[in-house]
Amino acid sequence: MTSPKNAQSSLVYPPPLKAGGTIGIVSPARWSKPDWLVKGKAFLEARGYQVVIHAQNYLKDGQLAGHDAARAEAIMDMFADATIDAIFCARGGTGSMRLLDKLDYRFIKQNPKPFVGFSDITALLQAISAQCGFVTFHGPMFWNFAHDYDERMSEDLFQIIGTKNARVNLKFPEAETVRAGTAKARITGGNLALLQSLVGTPYDWSGKDVILFIEDVDEVLYRLDRELNHLRLAGKFEGVRAVIVGEMVDIGDGETGFMRAGEQPYGSDLKQIFVRHLPPEVPICFNFPCGHGRYLTTLPIGSCGELTLSDNGAELTIIR
Repeated sequence: MTSPKNAQSSLVYPPPLKAGGTIGIVSPARWSKPDWLVKGKAFLEARGYQVVIHAQNYLKDGQLAGHDAARAEAIMDMFADATIDAIFCARGGTGSMRLLDKLDYRFIKQNPKPFVGFSDITALLQAISAQCGFVTFHGPMFWNFAHDYDERMSEDLFQIIGTKNARVNLKFPEAETVRAGTAKARITGGNLALLQSLVGTPYDWSGKDVILFIEDVDEVLYRLDRELNHLRLAGKFEGVRAVIVGEMVDIGDGETGFMRAGEQPYGSDLKQIFVRHLPPEVPICFNFPCGHGRYLTTLPIGSCGELTLSDNGAELTIIR
């Protein structure tokens, strides 16, 4: 393990995934059901890619796909294997944070490859980008390929990690603009709980001069309120140029059993909570496809982006 070093100010793209290339699969967090691995492998092979599923994916240690050392070793194996062109994660859940101080970032920096995942994988995406100085990709995993998904998900993924084009333009009419505007800045973000958990660690992230995207799942309003308040107090929203809020799936009020008839759950809804803690002047939208919905676009962490939010939804141009 090498000492962390913040290289996030000058991120570069890893070599693009070539047509017919080889994709390595790891499970840094929870273990996957065997049929998810089968379906994910078949999905990628049908698109012409070679797939290598690391033996670690089949391990179990409680909810996790093997003990911490095995999960970290699998990631390092895939970066070390010259035949692997990109690394996809099988699923999220929990456990990725426990690997951050078990990776050799100096070696990873010398062997850059597209690294793809989301949700709990946010911790690894942010750590690798920050310590190794190259773009990582907040995008779909085997979990997505094994469930009902929107075909735009795969179109975006392979366009963004496989292109050499200087600009990729994406439109999201389903996004709900709350505050219109434009921004040109570096893209960063991920799962809210993981972004909060990284604060104060050597793998922390910066909100200054960024387009910040946030998503979460299976949470309750009071915890989201607390997490956003913490990020605000920690200065993470100072200098943010725009905020993208993904689909916040399965969010509850957390106190239903104690409410009287006619009372509003928690006292604030999801949008009110976000708007309360975010800077009042920045453009913001909700329901952007970067969460646990059927359509998960791919967002390159550390890349420059141009964002326009209007009544027509969101338009994002990714600039290599």
